[in-house]
Amino acid sequence: MDGGDIFVGVMSGTSLDGIDVVIVQFNENEDIKRINVKQSYSHPMPIKIKNDILSMCQGQKTTLSEVGDLNRRLGIIYAEAINEAIKQSSIDPNLISAIGCHGQTVWHQPPTKKLEDNKNNSNNNNDGFTIQLGDCNRIATLTGITTIGDFRNRDISYGGQGAPLTPSFHKYSLSSSIETRIILNIGGISNITLLPSSSNNNNNNNNNIQVTGFDTGPGNILLDSWIQLKKDGKPYDKDGEWANQGKVNEKLLKSLYNHSDSFLNKLPPKSTGRELFNIQWLLNVVQSIRNDHDGDNIIIKDEDVQATLLEFTCKTIVDEIKKIKICKIDRVLVCGGGSKNKLLMNKLSTLLEKDENGSGSGCKVSTTDEFGINSQDMEAIAFAWFAKRTLNHQPSNLISVTGASKETILGAIYLKNDFNN
Repeated sequence: MDGGDIFVGVMSGTSLDGIDVVIVQFNENEDIKRINVKQSYSHPMPIKIKNDILSMCQGQKTTLSEVGDLNRRLGIIYAEAINEAIKQSSIDPNLISAIGCHGQTVWHQPPTKKLEDNKNNSNNNNDGFTIQLGDCNRIATLTGITTIGDFRNRDISYGGQGAPLTPSFHKYSLSSSIETRIILNIGGISNITLLPSSSNNNNNNNNNIQVTGFDTGPGNILLDSWIQLKKDGKPYDKDGEWANQGKVNEKLLKSLYNHSDSFLNKLPPKSTGRELFNIQWLLNVVQSIRNDHDGDNIIIKDEDVQATLLEFTCKTIVDEIKKIKICKIDRVLVCGGGSKNKLLMNKLSTLLEKDENGSGSGCKVSTTDEFGINSQDMEAIAFAWFAKRTLNHQPSNLISVTGASKETILGAIYLKNDFNN
């Protein structure tokens, strides 16, 4: 087996539902692009680490000691997950070129300055930054494999949002010559990628339509946070069963929109995270409805809140998709944990398969599984691919997505130790 194209991708996202590891072989020639997943493995996130992340990632006070210790512990648990995936695969670690590890985001602050304010330089005076924890030194040491991390900050240094990054991989893996597609990732946060078909661009009298992508708002983050709070730590609402027991509260739905309009009304490029959509934000919104301005104490059942959150999640996604007027969308391909929520998928399909007049001539809704990429592995595979691009000195960001002034190589490389003395 040729080791030159085997990479490991590691992802732990906003949902904190586990550590996803893939071992993937990329085989390429001029005519074929093939992504061969050798091993897929999900490693549990220890509850203590999960709670420590949650106690830090919503703007709470912390200390450098706590940050450093969490960084250390995440590096160790990532290495454990990687080594277990390698063990299950029976692949010789010496055949693996590198690990691409996203790390755990604890704070994401995209630049507030517009790109044109600094378009003639690298935007190194913008106020953006992002912090992903998970010590890559420890990962490289404990696995014996070159590790690449810190993928987002280089894009931010050029004035970009640093997110989403996966659209470049979506372009590589799921572009079509005959369909214009949207890749919808429903993780903790939802994001979309517009992939124009080559035929669409060939028939367009104007400039070619670019690949674009951005965060649309919450994915599973509010749904998971609410059920965890109200159902004794239950990790998620399987198939939307609890939400299906409730009814949408229109006042709460309106208030959710009102309390997030600064993000929802913003034009792309844009990105968000737990800094905005978190459990305390949600509790404040719910309380504002329960104590309305007329002084009435409105009772909202917990399951009604869950139903309303699912409605809010679906509608904010669909709102953004239907704002795209530059071309007709043929298909939406869904990936991420939300693709496994039957009620959420049914709601999305109902909203998306109708056009603006309510007829049935809208776009088709599928999952990426039907097109060769496991919906749960998508982001981990993407970071394996980013690692490959970095080692090959190739850029991985799309400036039409993040708003960066330049394409750039992403990530910092932590070389494996070849000294045996």
